[in-house]
Amino acid sequence: MTESSTVSKAAHTQKDKSKSARFKEIMQVFLAYNVLGNLSKQEKPEKVREALEALGPTFIKIGQMLSVRTDILTPAYIDELKKLQDNVKTDDFSLVKEVIEAETGLPLTDIFTKFEEQPFASASMGQTHKAMLPDGRIVAVKVQHPGIKEAITLDLSLFEKALPLIKYIPEASVVDPKEIFLEIKTSLENELDSLKEAANGKEFYEKNNGWQIVRSPLIYEEYSTSKVLVMEFMEGKSIKRFVKDEVNETDEQQQEHQKMKKYFGDTLVKNFVKQVFEDGFFHADPHPGNIFVQMLPFSEEGKKEFAQVKNQHLEKKLGSNQFMFEYTKDQELPPYRLVFLDFGMMGRLDKEMIHKLTAVMDSLYGNNAKVIGQAILRLCKQVGPMDEEVFFEQLTPLLEDNYGVSIGDINLQTLFFQIIAICHQNNLQVPQEVTMLVKAVATFEGMIRELDPEISLVEIATPFAKKYFTEKIDWSFELKRAGLDLLYSAKAAPKIPSRTLDVLDDFAKGKTKINLELKKQNELLDRIEGMINRLVIGLILAALIIGSSMLVEFNQSVTSNFVSILGMIGYGIALFAILFLAVDILRKRKKK
Repeated sequence: MTESSTVSKAAHTQKDKSKSARFKEIMQVFLAYNVLGNLSKQEKPEKVREALEALGPTFIKIGQMLSVRTDILTPAYIDELKKLQDNVKTDDFSLVKEVIEAETGLPLTDIFTKFEEQPFASASMGQTHKAMLPDGRIVAVKVQHPGIKEAITLDLSLFEKALPLIKYIPEASVVDPKEIFLEIKTSLENELDSLKEAANGKEFYEKNNGWQIVRSPLIYEEYSTSKVLVMEFMEGKSIKRFVKDEVNETDEQQQEHQKMKKYFGDTLVKNFVKQVFEDGFFHADPHPGNIFVQMLPFSEEGKKEFAQVKNQHLEKKLGSNQFMFEYTKDQELPPYRLVFLDFGMMGRLDKEMIHKLTAVMDSLYGNNAKVIGQAILRLCKQVGPMDEEVFFEQLTPLLEDNYGVSIGDINLQTLFFQIIAICHQNNLQVPQEVTMLVKAVATFEGMIRELDPEISLVEIATPFAKKYFTEKIDWSFELKRAGLDLLYSAKAAPKIPSRTLDVLDDFAKGKTKINLELKKQNELLDRIEGMINRLVIGLILAALIIGSSMLVEFNQSVTSNFVSILGMIGYGIALFAILFLAVDILRKRKKK
């Protein structure tokens, strides 16, 4: 055996040992905290959170992703998993320097003229340092933790092997566990590839930077690698800190603060709706830590920036006629900017899905539960038998109670959970991209609630939906189709009287047939079939018992012993069959 093959075999053995040790650690924690048992019963969410924190970055990330999955977890679980925190120690500068130089193939001093050794931010995937490029540009350098990719890849492989256990989570028959795992795996892999985050950041910059007060850092792709992301350094503080700063201000400052909070809330909601309905590319993790408030220095404030606002309305009454029209107005921007960060988790919607979501928003504006329900049905995939009438009976009161209510008066997270729960009860599966959108909205909700509780997402989203319909619809095609429908209706109209006479004539001659549709007829037929089968088995068993009794009583000398044995065998078969039926009936009753 050669030396290289010996080294390879030793490395492989070591890898197997670490894999088995990690699997043992995961199983010990799962058993100690009864993770699967608590998940299956939706009990003790704090125990599940503690278990995920004990297992490290991969499971913390999984928990954070599940913390907005209202389609599989109860609100109590959602609230608990939102408390998950990254408790990761920062790496020494020597390790950071080693990663950068290994990735770029250049000495650190050749890439950056200045590089702060102490990171100003750290998370489970990596940490971020402030640096300066040779041309004087200040940048933020996000460097992946050494070994984090290998650790997450190992955990994902072990998690995938344990995937069949996920079927014990409630509603797993409707929410595909493999699909959920694939979403988690894809998200984690994307976050581990800084080049994908760089591409996402570049696209987000092109579509959103400069939209009113929204800003996004410029990505320097030429300096970025799969483990290093270099972007424009954006000064500021998290929007959560901005909200808390109000406590220590004077009355006048608090009034100005309240005004800015309402403005920020309105801007963020409008921009997010634009990301969804116009761009089809939205930030899927818009929590307060990923949105900064930046105050412009006096030198920049003096330059005055303006934005065009198109939602200005003018109404004039001339005599008996009233005119209303929309016009464009330039609005001076305040000396604040809202900066989006972290583009590892982004959502995409194709044109067809945007059209379906637009139909939902348009139907919400009309406050018609039937139309809203039909739009939701078009969004979902049916994975089993479904009764539309039952679906609408469950959905209507929920929508009527929540329509037009401001964010401060409803819990969107709970509302989404209730709607998705109704979908599950009716064997409707929500598409993965819609689930990601729901996740983003649920993340968004808490922040908007603190900024401005009076904002109504429906009222803000509806103009975007109507604008989308106006811009995207093919009016020539729609007019042609409407014209053809009108032509067919005109041709059919003269035949109505003769058709009516034919129907009356059939009634008079007794030729009319009436078709009745039974609700859940397949289920009803299955139950009738089961009853008949049991009746037939009962008759057979009765015949078997009677026949066996006759055989036992058969007394001819030559065959009496043999026939008696046959009779006893018949008794045994009948007894076994009766016991089996009794156990089956008790099992089904307990299941119900």
